Amino acid sequence: MGLLFAQFAAYHIDRCEAVGRRLAERAEVLAVEVATSSDTYAWEASGQTAAARKLVLFPGSNYDAIAWPRRLWAQFRALRRCDLVLIGIGYNEPDVIALSWLLRLWGVRVAVLSESKFDDKPRRAGFELLKAAALAPYSAAIVGASRHRAYFRFLGFRRRPVLPGYDSIGVARIRAMGERQLAPAGKPFAQRNFAYVGRFVDKKNLTELVEAFALYRAAAGAEARRLVLIGSGVEEAAIRARAAALGVADAIDFPGFLRADEVAQRLAESLALVLPSLEEQWGLVVNEALAFGLPVIASSAVGSADVLVRNLVNGYICEPGQPHSLAAALLAMGADEARWTAMVAASHARAWLGDTDRLADAVDVLLDPGNAEAQARIEAFWRDAACKSGLG
Repeated sequence: MGLLFAQFAAYHIDRCEAVGRRLAERAEVLAVEVATSSDTYAWEASGQTAAARKLVLFPGSNYDAIAWPRRLWAQFRALRRCDLVLIGIGYNEPDVIALSWLLRLWGVRVAVLSESKFDDKPRRAGFELLKAAALAPYSAAIVGASRHRAYFRFLGFRRRPVLPGYDSIGVARIRAMGERQLAPAGKPFAQRNFAYVGRFVDKKNLTELVEAFALYRAAAGAEARRLVLIGSGVEEAAIRARAAALGVADAIDFPGFLRADEVAQRLAESLALVLPSLEEQWGLVVNEALAFGLPVIASSAVGSADVLVRNLVNGYICEPGQPHSLAAALLAMGADEARWTAMVAASHARAWLGDTDRLADAVDVLLDPGNAEAQARIEAFWRDAACKSGLG
């Protein structure tokens, strides 16, 4: 079987490795990376895979600089002998549309990997019909959680399987990078601070986070904690300016863009992850936070909150555009060590839901629908991700 991604990051290697380990001695897993770099992501070149055979179609090249007909032909030649191909490139790309039809006509089953959900942006009926047509050759979808499944049901996957597991990470790898300092061990409760990890762009809603942090600092007084904003981006100047205007600039740390191991170590010593996004299809940093047992304060727009965060159990879910709500969550999180410790235990209990073994479960069921163990874990996942919309 094959897995296809435009460009590999460590997360993609995690997924290929998990599927390769699960199918060892049953099938060869081909991990296909189209190009080494892209205009969108500044990831370092990925390494080799031990459990899957890795193939880079255009080594040293930029994905966006390769004409789509060249990408199409190279992808088809690499994947045409597979029984099943998981496609992790946008199904709206012209080469991917053609590839999905070519592989299907060649007798290869194709499954789409997607984290799209209906509430990501305004939807237009005509465009949604075009999407449904583009998805016609796919025999299954592997998605994030409840809202993602509901969206694919809407797009025509009524009888075709829609399984969880796409938005997953190698929990063991993340813990190893964080030197296995799992909460509540490690840094004492009183010395832990709030952390954000991600790009500094408008949809991440960081100016509102700064406003909420200022409200929190005013309420918490001498017991107030610091806020660590890890990342970089075009909104950094605006964020710093807002912090200065509100008088909290000296309480916010800007360590910049950090290596993956440095991010893991920062998370391991944090009190909680804060992700206040206005738009967030998933948010893999939530998976990382749970790997260390951290509670999470997330906006309701965050897709991973469907399954990885339970309000008042292992974190708080706030409505975007409500800084007072976010401030109240910060205040509650930092005020009570017993409550925090209980939330840590709940995050540890949910960490398995974000591990790459969930993708391996989905592949197992697609290749062997009678696999009772994998099917049972998928059913347990859906119970934990109880669909709020009723469309699941």
